[in-house]
Amino acid sequence: MKTDDKSNTPKVRIAVIGKSNVGKSALTVRYLTRRYIGEYRSNTDLLYRQTLTVNNSTLEVEIVDVCSCDLSLFPEEAIYWADACLVVYDITSRDSLNHAVELLQRVQQLRSQIPTVLLGNKCDLEHLREVDEIDGRTVAVQHGCQFHEISVAENSPTIYSAVDMVLTDCRQLQSTQKSRKFSVSKMIGTLIGSANTKGQQNTSQGGTVVVCHKSDLYKSRVLKRRQNFTATASL
Repeated sequence: MKTDDKSNTPKVRIAVIGKSNVGKSALTVRYLTRRYIGEYRSNTDLLYRQTLTVNNSTLEVEIVDVCSCDLSLFPEEAIYWADACLVVYDITSRDSLNHAVELLQRVQQLRSQIPTVLLGNKCDLEHLREVDEIDGRTVAVQHGCQFHEISVAENSPTIYSAVDMVLTDCRQLQSTQKSRKFSVSKMIGTLIGSANTKGQQNTSQGGTVVVCHKSDLYKSRVLKRRQNFTATASL
């Protein structure tokens, strides 16, 4: 499966990570389709592709729902692949927040500048709460990321505004990087004598769900990101 195509539509990739049963799949499907799925089991990563309109701009969005079958394995490939990261925990499970903290620490170690959002799901289950809102907010402040409590089951409006905002942040970063590359290229061309520019509601425009094979999904993009990271770290 080729993911780095030549489409003129801007593309943003998001990795959704967290412990099993925190609602990662339900969150992804709710955002893309406005529908709720209560039970979902998968033993592999799932890639969702959809064309959306966010802030009056058309985006090709790819969201990888990272399988949590083996909690001892950190999804390093997914983090290198992604433009942004959603870290999800369950407010009725203190263990899920502890795992989210470990994930946030690893994300920062690999890619400190990647836009990241911490989401506390299942806030409709207040009577079962183990994690106070202030605890989740404190973790987010400590790791320099956005924070929201949501209820995928109850279709929290915050779901859409939070994801739309991170998509907008990614596009701004991409535009800045593109502008810098253009400026550097123009400068080099001149030097060698060859000098001959808050998330709103999105609209679904169709999409697909693909069972992922990591070697196909991540390979070329992860290699490129790792090379860039290594080169930067060596400076």
